Amino acid sequence: MALKRYTKSIDSTIPIPALLYTDERFFSSQNGVGIYDGQQKSPSHQSGTVHVSSHRLFFTDNRHNSFALDLSYVVQTEYYAGLFTSSAKVTLHLASQTLPGAPEPEVWECHVCGNRNPPGTSPAASRVCTLCGVRRESSSTPSTPAPATSDAVACPACTYLNSSSNTTCEICTAELPVPLAPEISLIKLSFRKGGDKAFYSNLKSCLKTKAWRLTVDDPLPSGSGINGILQSVATSNQGQETNLKDALQDLEALMLKAKDMVRLAADLNERLTTSTAANPTSEPEEATFIRSSLSQLGLQMDNTPVTLDMMRDEREWINQLAKELAGVLQTIMKDRGIIALDEVWGGWNRARGVALIPPATFLQVLPHLPVYTTPTIQTRQLHSGLTVLHTPPYSHAAFSARLVGFLSLNGPQTSAEIAQEEEITVGLAEGMIGAVEADGQVCRDDEASTLNGRGNAVGVIRWWPWTEFDSYNYDGQE
Repeated sequence: MALKRYTKSIDSTIPIPALLYTDERFFSSQNGVGIYDGQQKSPSHQSGTVHVSSHRLFFTDNRHNSFALDLSYVVQTEYYAGLFTSSAKVTLHLASQTLPGAPEPEVWECHVCGNRNPPGTSPAASRVCTLCGVRRESSSTPSTPAPATSDAVACPACTYLNSSSNTTCEICTAELPVPLAPEISLIKLSFRKGGDKAFYSNLKSCLKTKAWRLTVDDPLPSGSGINGILQSVATSNQGQETNLKDALQDLEALMLKAKDMVRLAADLNERLTTSTAANPTSEPEEATFIRSSLSQLGLQMDNTPVTLDMMRDEREWINQLAKELAGVLQTIMKDRGIIALDEVWGGWNRARGVALIPPATFLQVLPHLPVYTTPTIQTRQLHSGLTVLHTPPYSHAAFSARLVGFLSLNGPQTSAEIAQEEEITVGLAEGMIGAVEADGQVCRDDEASTLNGRGNAVGVIRWWPWTEFDSYNYDGQE
């Protein structure tokens, strides 16, 4: 009798929601249902209402024949849609052996955190503490395992255990008794007022979810306690591992295409450079946008001008401009040691072609040049007010020593002769000589002084080293 073995009587006067466990969910009900115990109708269960929850199946009627069936016993279901006068039926195939009975609801105290767990939870959930998630201590009395059943058939004559497939004893050839057919454990629900399809769908969903299988390793419904914390950490680690694997896969895919992207960027940049060379006065806005996009993708070419939208901030932009200017100066100052700023600014903008650098930005870049140039290129303001860029041989100290030595060996020289010797322009030479004169290292011989005693040509200035006059004492007279 499946009903007697698998079901438990309940009080039909208590509403179904009041009978549910705290972790049990109610799904649906259907009235006008009869029960089959096996293949036979159960006379006392022919007109009632069935209810399905996440853990159990309930049958209630107006008499005292109500019961509850744990869904954990159901191993298979069948659906019959009905035909003519035959009503639709749902067959529940039950486990061949009943599962261990659930403990009676009781208040129990956790041996770890001391929490008093109230009754009302499902049998599986009642085995773990609702606060810390630790499994409940088992009873000190060990349970006695059920004796194992055997398929062997004992001979009635010699008691030899024969295989169940034999019809006669292997020892004495006596006829063996025919084993009884195993009892069929099933319950049928007969839907006499319809609603079978919706109810069966909810029943299948509950059986698939298996909510009654909550164990100590599963997260608690509240997500709290030690077990909840451990589960949260495990979930977080698993998510990070998944994200890392996805990132590595994306990186591998990108690396496969990296060579093609670089080759395409180089070809595109070469075409833009050729187009700009053909029309150096201006470059289309689209070309500038493409260059900026290539730089943001990390595919910037060596000859691409640096713009502010390529950089993260202005400081990095200034440093990159200084690096770019250092490369330009290697060409402009290849055979020159000193150059005026206006010439540098014009040459740099001609080399860029697009996104021209304004004078204010140009002056901000100059202090960063020594970091990116070898030998270092410094900024210097001459005595005349002209600002120049120069290499170490054209510093004030180096030029002063070289000029005094040149004048000491060759006598007084004009500014043009000194400029020719230094291979610089006359304007730069006069500005640098003026700084040396201010230090008292040289003195001028102009129209008014006539140091050589013969007078001087109008407008011509000759420079003497100060060492020529070390032995002279000025008497205060001209």
